[in-house]
Amino acid sequence: MEELFEQLKEQAAKMKDGAIRFTQKVIGKTNNVVDQTKVKLAISDTESKMEEIFTKIGGSVYKSHTDGTKVPDFTEVFAKLDELKNELDDLKEQLCRLQDTKQCPKCNTYNDQKNEYCAKCGNKFGDVSGEETKTNADDTFTVEADTAEVDTAEVDAADSASEVDAK
Repeated sequence: MEELFEQLKEQAAKMKDGAIRFTQKVIGKTNNVVDQTKVKLAISDTESKMEEIFTKIGGSVYKSHTDGTKVPDFTEVFAKLDELKNELDDLKEQLCRLQDTKQCPKCNTYNDQKNEYCAKCGNKFGDVSGEETKTNADDTFTVEADTAEVDTAEVDAADSASEVDAK
């Protein structure tokens, strides 16, 4: 009988240890989810601040265009945007660590840390060409922004030509 009680005592101790480990895992995962939520909110807040600045820049440029005045100097505003962009990048890195993911340098998709290839574009992680593509993607954005300016100029030229034809 005493042996039976000893076995029950050992089993109860094992169950208690298992319950403690389980509870610690749950607490750890809950804290991770809370941390992820905080970082996601900070990302959203930073993106909203950037969008607000972009909107103000656009409004100011358009106002200058309609008034025929000189476009204001945005050097300080651009410095603030650069600061927010760096903050956003840091927050996204932090989120990657919390979610145990990595970002593809080619298409910016988040992938499981164990993946050797990007689930979206198939880029091999650690591939130098993927890192170059990220740089090229940034250049592409700049080129597209330059193209947008050219397109606006083309529209203005087309409007002017239409006015001349109308006369």
